[in-house]
Amino acid sequence: MKPIAPGMQPAAPTRIKRRLRCASLLAAALLAGCAGPVSVRQVSLVHSYRAATRTALAGREASNTTLIVLRRHGLLPLWRNRPDRAIATLRTQAAGRDDEADVLFALAELSYRQGLRHHHAQDFLAASLYAYAYLQPGQVNGPSPYDARFRQACDLYNLGLTAAFPAPVNIASQSRALPFGTLALSADPAQLRWHGRVLENIRPTATLGVGGINNVYHTPGLGEALTVLARATPAAPARPASSGQTLQHAGDRAPSAVADIAAPAQDDATRNRAVPQNQPEPEGTPDGSFVISEKLRLPASMVLEMDNPRTQVLGDHPSGRLVLRIMDESPDTPIAHAHVPAAYDQTTARALSLVDTALGTKEYRGFFDGTTYDGTRPRLIAMNPHHHGSMPVVFIHGTASSPYRWASMVNDLLEDKRIRDHFDFWFFSYATANPIPYSAWQLRHAITEAVNSLGGVQADPALGHITLIGHSQGGLLARMLVINPSNRLWDGTAGRPLSTFHLNADTMALIRQTMFPTPMPEIDRVVFISTPQHGSYLAGKSIAQLVGGMASLPLRVTETAREIVTGAGDSTHVDNRIPRLGSVYAMSPHSAFMRTLPTIPIMPDVHVHSIIPVCGAGRDLAHADDGVVSYASAHIPDVESELIVRHSEHSTQSNPFTIAEVQRILLEQLARYAPSPRGTRIAAKP
Repeated sequence: MKPIAPGMQPAAPTRIKRRLRCASLLAAALLAGCAGPVSVRQVSLVHSYRAATRTALAGREASNTTLIVLRRHGLLPLWRNRPDRAIATLRTQAAGRDDEADVLFALAELSYRQGLRHHHAQDFLAASLYAYAYLQPGQVNGPSPYDARFRQACDLYNLGLTAAFPAPVNIASQSRALPFGTLALSADPAQLRWHGRVLENIRPTATLGVGGINNVYHTPGLGEALTVLARATPAAPARPASSGQTLQHAGDRAPSAVADIAAPAQDDATRNRAVPQNQPEPEGTPDGSFVISEKLRLPASMVLEMDNPRTQVLGDHPSGRLVLRIMDESPDTPIAHAHVPAAYDQTTARALSLVDTALGTKEYRGFFDGTTYDGTRPRLIAMNPHHHGSMPVVFIHGTASSPYRWASMVNDLLEDKRIRDHFDFWFFSYATANPIPYSAWQLRHAITEAVNSLGGVQADPALGHITLIGHSQGGLLARMLVINPSNRLWDGTAGRPLSTFHLNADTMALIRQTMFPTPMPEIDRVVFISTPQHGSYLAGKSIAQLVGGMASLPLRVTETAREIVTGAGDSTHVDNRIPRLGSVYAMSPHSAFMRTLPTIPIMPDVHVHSIIPVCGAGRDLAHADDGVVSYASAHIPDVESELIVRHSEHSTQSNPFTIAEVQRILLEQLARYAPSPRGTRIAAKP
């Protein structure tokens, strides 16, 4: 047999193998041809939803409906390679076609995608205009609200405006560049004046994240969600309003967009004295006028409107107008013959107000430095101007705390339109280390001055139905306003009648004001939250009393204390006794004040509610506590309702069950009195 040379194969087998491979390939091709190019496969619900809701709003590829438009117009390859050219070409093909609406949505999404790529304001602005033309708000031939593109177009419009009009938003007549020309915008300057105030420092909220508040609420609609400051314009000093005096209406004078209701003076002479804003007054002689706050903000919305939007946006010289809306007055915006909901971001505006005013940073300062609080007087802070027919709700925070602690509760309560329309929220700020009767006296006079400044109960009967909501020590302040102790509180605390003390007239007057309170007729309802009605076991501990002794007390309090001790004929260890007047010592279950106060009944015509948190779920209530106050101390008999909040610690204001109970109580108050519909705003003094 002839040998085979190395590297060589027999000729016949090679040809056979090649033929077999060709046959296999031909068979595979024939089989593929039989199967066809279309296939259907099973996918998960999550995969199906993601594919159906893919959008450029998420920073990814355009939606399937937009890709369909590009394919049908033969522009998909151009979009991949030269996107600006593809958008310009698609724009020229839009007018007059049967798929004009489809093309307009595609133009909006593609322009927004280009804005994300290059961060060009003109692309975002174009996206807003195309989306507005697609939506045609106020027109009868707009898209179906069941179409997924309807909501996406609203978002393209809103977010496009946010990117095109960043902070600070300039709401004024102007010309803006577009990829296809120039947009002429008009704006009425009068809309930047709101009830006599100037709206300024306008900021978008879409790019702001909120923390520290349980729930973040948005009002869906059309427009760029904003937050604005309402700055008071300079005005001549106004005479203080006395009880029964009706202030001018909003059309005549400027109300407070957000007002600080300061605590009162001792007498008419000091109350009538003008005090420069942000200047501290001598302790105990605060001014009773409204002080305009420049820190609290209003939720707002800006809408860019266009007439005949589909014609204009595809034309050469589009024009529009910028319209500003304020949430509490404009829940919607009239466009053509319809009322279109306006978009608001109310929680972000509320949170930004708290951050700007830095209320949370004053908590421990307000405890340790009782000589002054936040550089100003103790005060009531009103979230909004008073509305005729709205009943005030006064929130009173606890020890080493601030109005900041009510944020989540108020944010939830304001989402109930019934509460928002019929209640005004006021917050009391005070130095929490001060003696409880002294702080309660300041609260009493702050409320009195607020009611008088608003014209009194005669002008608005709703001002006579005030609800106090006090947390911890704040509940004790509230209790001091609804009792009639006569001489029982003083005798039980001091151990002897006031007549046996040798005191000067000023000291005697302060003692009578603080230790001999009378019930306020305007207080209709009290809600106690985590309130140490019989004292806090934590306050009785040595470490708590050591911390309490580190707090500074107002000069007037220390001087009064010195005179009381010396006036009693015992001047020994005066300096050691003065710190024991502070709130921490008073809240000890063993203090004479705390042993006396619970024996004085609350007035029978006051509606009383208790909210008592306890740690854990199955503990016997007789031995339960919230980490600061025991259930036995917080419980008082004969209340209209008592809610036990399980699994909650002392600071229960953000607990959803606590919030729901406060909501129930306020709605009960509303049902009981059914005030007249909200009327004209009552103006605050400038």
